[in-house]
Amino acid sequence: MQGSVIQSCATVGKHVIINTAASVNHDCRIADYVHISPHATLCGNVEIGEGSWIGAGAILLPGVRVGEWSMVGAGSVVTRDMPAYVMAVGNRCEIIKQI
Repeated sequence: MQGSVIQSCATVGKHVIINTAASVNHDCRIADYVHISPHATLCGNVEIGEGSWIGAGAILLPGVRVGEWSMVGAGSVVTRDMPAYVMAVGNRCEIIKQI
């Protein structure tokens, strides 16, 4: 977690990986077994479901929820909720596959 920032009132589950220079802002909720790649940014009040992966440099805007076991691609900008068991990529992040 070198260079990572986790701000106040963030809740982080068990077995979570938060990589270098990732930013987890206020009131975020991160479930168990989540992987947050380098330089990802979680704005305030973001919720990540169990087992999800957030790619390098991804940005999750305030209030977004990512369902369990979902994947957000590197560099994606997530502007709305993502359901469980999907792969989503892009700026503006779109679902490309059910997993």
